[in-house]
Amino acid sequence: MKTVKIALLLAAMAGAVPALAFKQVQDPALASQAVPHDPRAVPRATLGWDKLADTMETQRRVQDVDRLVAVFGSGVEALDGQPFTVAGFFLPLDTGETSRSFLLSSLAPTCPFCPPPGPADLIQVSAAEPVTATLDQVKLEGTLRLSAEDVNGIYFHLENARVVPKS
Repeated sequence: MKTVKIALLLAAMAGAVPALAFKQVQDPALASQAVPHDPRAVPRATLGWDKLADTMETQRRVQDVDRLVAVFGSGVEALDGQPFTVAGFFLPLDTGETSRSFLLSSLAPTCPFCPPPGPADLIQVSAAEPVTATLDQVKLEGTLRLSAEDVNGIYFHLENARVVPKS
């Protein structure tokens, strides 16, 4: 049963439509108004992501290597170490049915070859308890940590995260 669920999750994430065929839907409510099963209607999570938007990347020399690093706006910098609530889409880092370490994306996982477009669209999550992999949005709360020079280019980390039950 676990294998079937994982296979279905990975198949759905793989998507068969080219990335250029997708359009962003800024308001999740608008996604429900799209033509049913229209693969171009990619819902974009909104809760919390707007607070991270003032993040840009610049190239800087770090340990004798030129690489991209984050430049946070003052409002984003003020969030470091603070409680943070965000809703997004689960991107597994392993093949388990549940995970305590995964990525959260502001965009629905429709194409494994198309990463989110900007530096403020991914959060690495360290959950307090295992979270079940799902294609639905997940609402999490935890402590936000900033990492401007992360070697993997993931500048936001949500520590001790917990799933917020749907109301």
